Amino acid sequence: MSKRCKWTVYGIIGAIMMLLALGIIKLLFFSGLFWPLLELKGDQTIEMEVNTIFKDPGATARFRFSDYSDEISVNSSLNTSKLGEYTIRYTLKKYDKEISRNVKVVDTSAPSIQLKQGSTMRVFENGTFTDPGYSAMDNYDGDVSQQVKVDASDLNMKQQGKYEIIYTVNDSSGNRAEVKRIVEVCQDPTTMKVHYQHDSYDNTAEEWWFRKSENHERTTAARDAKMLETYDAYYLGPDEKTIYLTFDEGGNNITYIKEIVGVLNDNDVKATFFLTRNYIKDNPEFINELVADGHLVANHSWHHYDMPTLANANDIDKFVSEITETEKTYMEVVGEPMKKVFRFPKGGMSERALKITQDLGYSNYFWSHAYYDYAEDVSGEEALKTLVDHYHNGAIYLLHPSNKGNYLAMDPFIKYMKKQGYSFATVDTISKDQK
Repeated sequence: MSKRCKWTVYGIIGAIMMLLALGIIKLLFFSGLFWPLLELKGDQTIEMEVNTIFKDPGATARFRFSDYSDEISVNSSLNTSKLGEYTIRYTLKKYDKEISRNVKVVDTSAPSIQLKQGSTMRVFENGTFTDPGYSAMDNYDGDVSQQVKVDASDLNMKQQGKYEIIYTVNDSSGNRAEVKRIVEVCQDPTTMKVHYQHDSYDNTAEEWWFRKSENHERTTAARDAKMLETYDAYYLGPDEKTIYLTFDEGGNNITYIKEIVGVLNDNDVKATFFLTRNYIKDNPEFINELVADGHLVANHSWHHYDMPTLANANDIDKFVSEITETEKTYMEVVGEPMKKVFRFPKGGMSERALKITQDLGYSNYFWSHAYYDYAEDVSGEEALKTLVDHYHNGAIYLLHPSNKGNYLAMDPFIKYMKKQGYSFATVDTISKDQK
C-alpha cells in the first residue's frame, strides 16, 4: 500500500473515532452524567381552552444517574379563566437551573343556545306566534342571551306548512352558534265546520250497555259490532289474547290516576286515557308524562255533555266544539296533534252522533266490560274479582281512576293476565283490518 493510501485510511479512521467521541460526549451530556439536566415534558408551547383544567405535563431533572424531579419548584402566572399568554417556570434551585413553558389560553368554543319548549313547535293558522324564548351561554363571556339574533322572516302564520326560525349569537372571540326551531303552522281544529246533513240518521239517544262475559267468552252489547264498524266504532278488539285497559277521567276531586299510571309503567303496560279538555288543560305536566310513557291520551269531550242532545242543526257547532276544543287544548299542551280517538261521555250515543264524529275523522270506542266502580269504598279484592271473572279475548275494560279499588287491583290483575298469556294494548291499535 502506498504511503498516500495509508494516510487516507488513517484519516477516515480518525474521523470515525472523532464522531464516536462526539456522540459519547453528547450522550453523557444529555444523560446528566457530568452536568445537571432539566427538561420539559411535552411541548414548549401549549394551547388550552379557557375555563378548563390545565394538566401540566411537568418537567424532569437528572444528574449523575439520579432523578431530582421531585426537587423542581414550579412558578406559574397561569390564569385559566382569562385569555392570554402565560409562563410556567420550572426551577432546580440546587443546581441553579431554570426552564420555562408558554401556555396560551384561547377561546375556540362557540356559545350554546337552548330553545325553550324544544326545537319544534306546532301553532295554529291565522294565530299569533309567540316565541317561547331561549337562553345562550358562553364558556368565557357567560350569559350572552341578549346578543342572540332571531330571524323569523320565513314564518307565515297565514299559510299551513313548516317554517324555520334561526337563532344566532357570536361571542367576543368571534365564535358563532346557530340553532333552528321548526314551526309547523297547522289548521286550527276549532275552525272546523261540519256541513249539517244528518237528519236522515236516527238520533234516538241510548246509553251503552253490554252483557257480561260468562266463561270468558266474547260478549254482545247495545249495538252489533258490524253496524258499529261502519261508523269506525268498536266495543271489542280482535279475537286475540289482548286486553285494552281504558280509563275515563273528567277531573274528580279524588283520583288515583297517577298511582294507576305508576303501576302500569312498572308492568310495562300501555293504556288508553279518555280525558276531558279541562283535565288536559289543568294537568299539562302529567299529560306530557303520559304521552312520553307511551300511553294514549284520547278525547272525552269538553263539558261531558250527552252528545246526542247536540246532534241537530241548531247545536251542531256546539257538538263540534266539544271535540275540537279538546283537540286544540291537547295540541297546545303536548305540541303535537291529538289522535282522533273518542269516547262518548257516559256512553251516551246515537247513530247520528256516531256519524258526526266519524265525519270529524274520529273513531269511537265503547267497552265490553265495566262495573259500578264510582263508589269510593270498592275494595281492591272486589275490583280484582270482577276484572278476573269477566276477561275475554279483545276485551275493552272501562275503569274510573276515582276508585281506589281499581288502583289496588291493577297490579295483581296485570300479573294474572300475563300468566294466562294475555298482552295489553291501546285502543287505537284496533281497526277494521284486524277484525
